[in-house]
Amino acid sequence: MGVVVLDRHRMVGQAIAGVLSEVAGLDVMGVCASVQEAKLLIRRHPPRLLVLDVELGDGSYCEAADLLLQLRPDAELLVVTAMAEAFSPPADLARCVIAVVDKALAWDQLMAVVLAWKDRCQNQVRTHLPSCQDLLSAIERLSPREQRVVRALGCGLLNKEIASRLNLSNATVETYRKHVAARLGVSGAELVRLASLYRMLSWDASRSS
Repeated sequence: MGVVVLDRHRMVGQAIAGVLSEVAGLDVMGVCASVQEAKLLIRRHPPRLLVLDVELGDGSYCEAADLLLQLRPDAELLVVTAMAEAFSPPADLARCVIAVVDKALAWDQLMAVVLAWKDRCQNQVRTHLPSCQDLLSAIERLSPREQRVVRALGCGLLNKEIASRLNLSNATVETYRKHVAARLGVSGAELVRLASLYRMLSWDASRSS
């Protein structure tokens, strides 16, 4: 599941991104220090989760949040701010805010929220795909190159980015995606969700081994 971090202090944003990536196993797609930078990234890669501060120097956080929800209605927001006690999300965004975390708290408070969100997202995928475990096992039986395409897809990459990473043509990546979806008996959208879950579970397994 892709994540974008938005904080006007880039060093703070990078620290948050490092924890999300290395401890929670999330795919951090970028760290932005301005609303405009975040909007450019969101247009290219709408993330599943936007982690943001509400004190930004070049505009309102709502601009980035509204754009994300227009492009990806299932996206959610995690507010990490020094003004947590005084902040209340506007009504139109409240349903998408998973938590408001005070920057003064320890890292484990942030991680508790993030890991609970990650578990919920994984369970949603499992519920949507009742035979999820069988499908995950079927991925293990794909060819090595097909598995690499699935893992890259699980990182939220576009076809052209997968092609560049794996040294393939765009057409070849598209063929692999269609072939894998057909073998697994899922739609294109379901394959993306399954690939994201597969990547996260593979990461969790590697951390526990």
